[in-house]
Amino acid sequence: MLVSEVQRFIDAHELLHPGARVVVSVSGGADSMALLALLHGLVPTYCLTLFVAHINHQLRDGEAVRDARFVESWADRLGLAFHKVDVDVRFLKRRGGMSSQEAARQLRYGALLSLRDSLAATHVATGHTADDQAETVLLRLLRGAGSTGLAGIAAKRTPFIRPLLGVHRDSIHSYLRSTGISWVEDSSNTSRAYLRNRVRLDLMPVLGQYRPGIAQRLRRTADMLRADNDELEEQTRVLAQRAVARRVGRSMFAILRPPFAAAPLALQRRLLRETIDRLPPSEHAGGFQDIEALVRFAVGSGRVGQRLTLAGQVMAEWHEAAVLLWKAGALPATSMAVLLPVPGYLALTGLSLSVEAKSYNLKREWKSLAGPSRVFARCEAVELPLSIRFPRPGDRFQPLGASGSQKLQDFFVNSKVPRAVRPYVPLVLSRGQILWVVGYRIAEPFKVRADTRRVLELTCSEAAG
Repeated sequence: MLVSEVQRFIDAHELLHPGARVVVSVSGGADSMALLALLHGLVPTYCLTLFVAHINHQLRDGEAVRDARFVESWADRLGLAFHKVDVDVRFLKRRGGMSSQEAARQLRYGALLSLRDSLAATHVATGHTADDQAETVLLRLLRGAGSTGLAGIAAKRTPFIRPLLGVHRDSIHSYLRSTGISWVEDSSNTSRAYLRNRVRLDLMPVLGQYRPGIAQRLRRTADMLRADNDELEEQTRVLAQRAVARRVGRSMFAILRPPFAAAPLALQRRLLRETIDRLPPSEHAGGFQDIEALVRFAVGSGRVGQRLTLAGQVMAEWHEAAVLLWKAGALPATSMAVLLPVPGYLALTGLSLSVEAKSYNLKREWKSLAGPSRVFARCEAVELPLSIRFPRPGDRFQPLGASGSQKLQDFFVNSKVPRAVRPYVPLVLSRGQILWVVGYRIAEPFKVRADTRRVLELTCSEAAG
């Protein structure tokens, strides 16, 4: 019985827990209607709370109205809350320069996540099937992919779950007919304008002539590759802990060359691709040729400051200890000063950093707490208001421990601050005088003395989000 098969799949992949609140994505097609019915049947088993979500892509006019009414009627019949969200695929397609299917996918997933948050749900369930898995593997093979891509669709990628991923469409249709559950057909599913449809309608039947049961074989291949991929992802995560450091929030990363060069090529490629993925998004970043060029750049000999430009405006800069990666134009360096309240904090959103300031009477040992991301200044030497800006030509300050002032540029050179990082190092100023080069050094005139009774504590941390 299909419901038992789906329950075994759910338990094997730990998709649901007792008391889960699940947003069920229902288009009205056969797969999503089976998903809705099967999860509804499992409500007592897992003590589920279900919400029916229907995303209207506003592409098919009369059909879209029909589908929404159909899904709403089934939600009413099952006594479930119905939520319809309209998204503008045409607008995103024009603005983002992407295909209708990609724009629809982005908007659909975004809408489902928003619903999840507003309903305090724990999961979002979609109706992907074993046949979808087979088609996805073929599509990615045609486009070019490694084990990550050929691993196909994951059964769980929090908060999304796919309980039908082990079920083929013929079983779904048999289940719907046997239970008297109807569904609606999306006319766009028969259009050969879309590559996925051509794979489903043309390529899969041809492959089936050479190897019967091709969909099941492709699904098994994806399952095997996913297990391999999971192990490689874990090894890459461990490598990242040793070889990747943030330099400017999440907007610039340093790949530390010694541990990177010692790693196997497979992990090097994955580490670089994942690091590029953490930069501001770009449609063309992280392709195979760029990754190969970046591997050679990172492990080879170069000169300090040498740069490599990759697709998607991704930049790399070579240093003896590390290679820096960032997205050109994404870092918002500005010479404008912004007030930092005391007490209070200022978020440098483009850098994913925040600086917090607070003052208090000195009742504890401050030296044990001081470091690159936290400094203490003598309140008597500080003049409010404080402000934050980025470096300007001609900036000078007296670093802690120095006998006199020096150019900020010289301080950066002496401190081995990479050239690409320098424009994005925040400066905290007291009445125009540099108090703290954030993450590096406080200025000598503001240091805490033995007779200091009140201190200003400044902390830099990664902003949430």
